[in-house]
Amino acid sequence: MKYILIYFCLFSFLFSSIMEIDSTSIRDSAKSFRWAVIPIVSQGQMYNQKYLKSIFFISAQSYSLSRMSYYNQYDDINNIKMRNKFGWWFLGFYISSMIDSYIDAELSTYPLRKN
Repeated sequence: MKYILIYFCLFSFLFSSIMEIDSTSIRDSAKSFRWAVIPIVSQGQMYNQKYLKSIFFISAQSYSLSRMSYYNQYDDINNIKMRNKFGWWFLGFYISSMIDSYIDAELSTYPLRKN
């Protein structure tokens, strides 16, 4: 039994595959997070070359800001509630963009699955 285990370990090392990573596709997660801190612009997504996500976050944040400034013109309690709601939506999209760009940069070292 001992020899079977030793042979199994030796064969598993012989036939193991070596994972190669393209060094040009590796992104620095700290740099991505620093770029993502800039509000509205969504530069962290641009740094990760995720252009569709960047457009989504820019449009969502811009829409939230425009609705927030629209409801800020009036002093009615319902308008103040809507202004605050869109302010929270803006903050949510902003933080989601920062977290997503950081995670994308961290996961850039993993190889893509080839189907």
